[in-house]
Amino acid sequence: MKYKAITVWSVITEFGVKLNHIEDGWVNGDKPQPIKKEFTNQLAWQNLKWKKEHKILNEKRQVVSGIAYWIKE
Repeated sequence: MKYKAITVWSVITEFGVKLNHIEDGWVNGDKPQPIKKEFTNQLAWQNLKWKKEHKILNEKRQVVSGIAYWIKE
């Protein structure tokens, strides 16, 4: 079975925590970075509060909690 490292980004607001997006690999940093410089609307992300979780995605596209899995490419 193949596994893939992912970073799950959630935005924190006064209404609670809401899933925003999933990024390939385990990302360093406290905030997501814009995909391209042309996407200026993503610069607003810098003003938001973020929750970052390192997770594993299995071959069935299911997010697996924890990191006690071997990652195979």
